[in-house]
Amino acid sequence: MKYNNTSPAPKLAVFAKKPLRVAVAMACALAFTAVSFNGVTLAQVGTAGSREERQSDARNVTPNASAKPATPADKALLDVQFQALIDAYERGDVGFFQAKIDPGMPGYSRVLDAMRRDATSQTRPRLLFTDQTWSIGENVAMLQAVFQKRYFDARNLNPELVTGRVVILLSRDGDLWRISAITGDSPFESRAVAPCHTGTVRIVSPANANAEPLFVEIDDADLAGLPSIQADVITDRGDREFITLNALNPDGLFRAQVNARRLTAQGAAVAGNGQIELIGDAVVTARYNDQCVAISRNQQIVQASDTRRDPGTLGQFACRMGGNATFVSLATSSNGGATNVPLTIELFDPDLAGLPSIDVLLRTASGDSEIVTLGASGNLGRFLTTSVPARVGGNVVVGARNGTLDIGAATGFTVEYLDQRPGAVGRTQLVTSDCGALPSGYQTAQLACNINANTNTVAVGQTTQLPISLSVTDPDLTLGNPAFVNVTVRNSVGDSETIRLDPAGSGRYATSSVSARQGSAAPNNGVLEFPSLGSISAEYLDTTAPSGVASQVVGVGCGAFTQGVIVPPPAPPAPAPAPPAPPPAPANNLATLQFSVFGIGPQSPSPFNSNPVQGVCAITVSDPDLAGQGSVSVDVRAVQQSSGKVDTEVLTLPALSPGVFSRTSCSYQGYVSGAQSVAAVYNPVPNNGSINLGGGSTLITVSFTDPNAPGGGSQVVSRSVTVNN
Repeated sequence: MKYNNTSPAPKLAVFAKKPLRVAVAMACALAFTAVSFNGVTLAQVGTAGSREERQSDARNVTPNASAKPATPADKALLDVQFQALIDAYERGDVGFFQAKIDPGMPGYSRVLDAMRRDATSQTRPRLLFTDQTWSIGENVAMLQAVFQKRYFDARNLNPELVTGRVVILLSRDGDLWRISAITGDSPFESRAVAPCHTGTVRIVSPANANAEPLFVEIDDADLAGLPSIQADVITDRGDREFITLNALNPDGLFRAQVNARRLTAQGAAVAGNGQIELIGDAVVTARYNDQCVAISRNQQIVQASDTRRDPGTLGQFACRMGGNATFVSLATSSNGGATNVPLTIELFDPDLAGLPSIDVLLRTASGDSEIVTLGASGNLGRFLTTSVPARVGGNVVVGARNGTLDIGAATGFTVEYLDQRPGAVGRTQLVTSDCGALPSGYQTAQLACNINANTNTVAVGQTTQLPISLSVTDPDLTLGNPAFVNVTVRNSVGDSETIRLDPAGSGRYATSSVSARQGSAAPNNGVLEFPSLGSISAEYLDTTAPSGVASQVVGVGCGAFTQGVIVPPPAPPAPAPAPPAPPPAPANNLATLQFSVFGIGPQSPSPFNSNPVQGVCAITVSDPDLAGQGSVSVDVRAVQQSSGKVDTEVLTLPALSPGVFSRTSCSYQGYVSGAQSVAAVYNPVPNNGSINLGGGSTLITVSFTDPNAPGGGSQVVSRSVTVNN
């Protein structure tokens, strides 16, 4: 086509400056007025009509007043930008589409709202303009066209067709063409109002959830067909995270997982780090902006909340006897009144931070139980006491919950506390600790016995008061001051009698005679009877034995019942005696070893205690071959299972009776921790007198080397026990 360069263009620049006020009027004017393009009137430029028709239309146009003509570059720019606008609408790009519309356009919000609804309710839309007529000026252009819009309904995938006739006015600002007015049927909104649904939000959490992930679900049919949507999750402790919810189905159901982690009460949540951070009891809220609510047909925030309860931290106990206190020393110091038992009880529970005190329950193995108040040590959940009031003595009667521990004998202690927040929501847990035992502090009684009897001093069938020096000396008896004690006197030919010893001084009881006769043995008839010659011994049951032993039999030899002096008749000379036979070689016995541990458990000995504590161990070696020895030694090897570290100790076992050696108390060293944690710093120290446990599982092996094993030589006997500290 050849354009006439003599035809002036209409003056349209004035409309570009204020297009919004005159948009409708201009649309009407341009509908009836041809616009010059490069000197030629372009009343109809586009796809409508044939080439000859367009040329004929151009020849029949009346020229307008002189103005700056539009150029082919103007038309090319307009074509590119208008097509980009249509492409943005078809792909649902609301942001790009919005940038191509003048904010002052009448019905601006209505067009954008319609665009947003179409983006979610339509699938694969296609917009086609036919019978196009462009009227173009320097800064203003108008399109008259018939359009067809085809798409699939996102809810049911039904095909839809919308047609109409539209007039679109565009204004130019530099190189940018934007829509200024739309009259007629708008191609950018559906003919029928799209269905509107109120969306719902759900937070799905596991039962008793703490720091487990939570799932956010949004169900909104208006969003059907979208691959994903955006929402945010906030907490009442200042955390906020933006999340993307992916479609679970094409009907508008979306879901996203949000990870969570728990911080201490002193922690601070960081917004935007991709996970919800929980501090204490936290309210978690998921929300999104529902663009279309069924009742109001306006947008509003739809949300749902879930409370994540703080499950807390399991409290830790540390409890131990302090100093060298024994039952005897406490009973002596109390003198019948109240005294303080050096018992250290520590509780560490961060959930209780800020409380001034906490009550725990202290129990004794002898049956008493009392409430003990631990005072706060700092403000981080640490509580402590170093002594408890008690009445101590052999005549003390136990009375539970009277405010004072009643200790009538050596006893063990345990402490317990009901943790209301032990680490699982909705649960409680009883936390206990073995405090060890209060040793008796008693002494082993001393038994003395001396008797000389023969057939001349003890008649046949006639009861005789036989002189005897028999006494028991035991300072422990001064606590109870018994009226008498009993000693068993027995002979080697089958008789045994209980002899009463009366007081003979402080802690001493004695007698000076015993009834005896020659004749058949009848035990416990009050008379020591000798059917034949034999040895005499005495036994005393010490019920106030040293620490760890409930009672102990103390035995001693007294003498023998021998033949009296008899004048024999003259006898013929005796033949020369045969040489004595060599004594038989003694038969060696293999020693036996018994080993057990009591009172060692999780946190006992406590990680809060850096000093060794006394605990119960039962080590007994029995070997008749060693009847004359006062003590033996055993080797102890403790292997901490997780680290493989080894501690070795040598312990001495004193003689309990001839050939029997025993030890009932061992020194233990638990793993040492920092003030606010239980991170172990474990380094065993060999041969320091304490068995180093190291925390966790420890294998303790006790070995005894029998120097006189059967068959000659020596042999190692060992026993092992596994403990968990």
